Amino acid sequence: MRFFSVLLFALFASICVSAADPSESAVSEASAMIREGKAECVLVREGKIVYVERGRGVSPLLNVYDQHRDEMKGAIVVDKVIGRAAACIAICGKVTHVHGEVMSEDAVEFLKENGITASSTLLVPRILNRKRDGLCPLEKSVEGITDPEKALVSLQAKIEALKSGRP
Repeated sequence: MRFFSVLLFALFASICVSAADPSESAVSEASAMIREGKAECVLVREGKIVYVERGRGVSPLLNVYDQHRDEMKGAIVVDKVIGRAAACIAICGKVTHVHGEVMSEDAVEFLKENGITASSTLLVPRILNRKRDGLCPLEKSVEGITDPEKALVSLQAKIEALKSGRP
């Protein structure tokens, strides 16, 4: 009888483990879309891809935040590059997990400090500017700011300054 109970438990456990988590599948699909150049930012909710954004830098994630903030709460963000600047957007959007194809160590720590899990395909020390000769200007704008809301305000101000041609 004991052998039968153990066998039944093992069978049940293997069924539970083999049943794929729909969110994991959607994150894998979103990650593949980014690697294939079909997206830069993807929002996954309840195991389904709900928004796909294209663009450069943090603008795709910022678009999701500006246009779909309510849907971000409790969702998963999959993005091409996640640095501290992108992490502050995700934190303010109240997501539960962030996956970056490229993610900075600082972003992982910032997300963790704010109760958000993180994963990445490639973990890097920091996000560099396009010339690769220094820190990304958006990363500089949020450097050392521990309050996500204040970091977001600083980030938005830097984006506006860059749009208007101011350094």
